[in-house]
Amino acid sequence: MKRITKKGSISIVLLISLGILSFSTQVAYAQRQSSDAKEKKDNYRFPIGCKPVGFEKKLRVLYLYPGKEGALQSMYFFFNQLPGPVSLYQMKDRASPYSTRFNHTIKGNSWAVLATGEPIVKFICSMGDGKKDYGKVVDCARAVKVCEYVNVKFGLNNKGNFWIVDSNTRNGAVNEVVHYGIIPGV
Repeated sequence: MKRITKKGSISIVLLISLGILSFSTQVAYAQRQSSDAKEKKDNYRFPIGCKPVGFEKKLRVLYLYPGKEGALQSMYFFFNQLPGPVSLYQMKDRASPYSTRFNHTIKGNSWAVLATGEPIVKFICSMGDGKKDYGKVVDCARAVKVCEYVNVKFGLNNKGNFWIVDSNTRNGAVNEVVHYGIIPGV
């Protein structure tokens, strides 16, 4: 009879310890999921100091107006809200042999950063479908979120028109900008 009680008590202790282990594993998993959800939610917000100004979205086209809110040399953050890559193709009014286009592709749910000193920049957004050269045109208002740092400090060596960040998280994009030598103003 003592053997049965010892086996029974060992079984009970084992079941309790397995229950505690299972509960702690579930709690750790839930905490990890909530931190991932918070990080994902934070990725959708504008970086601190970046304001939704200096642009306009109309007729599926994105118009940037650098210098409207701050200095002509401006820095814009773009967030691709779609799960797939979105391509931004610059629309030019007149072709010049000395001007380059700012065409760029942003990965899904990622941030990209453009520095520009042009007075007006126009983009059309598209998603590649494999059937057309430039893909399927999508509404820029639904595809990308845009904000501008109004008080940016550029060094003399990094002014111009170029993409600073290709595709990154929000915090990663801000870090890349700072490492590049540009100080986003608040």
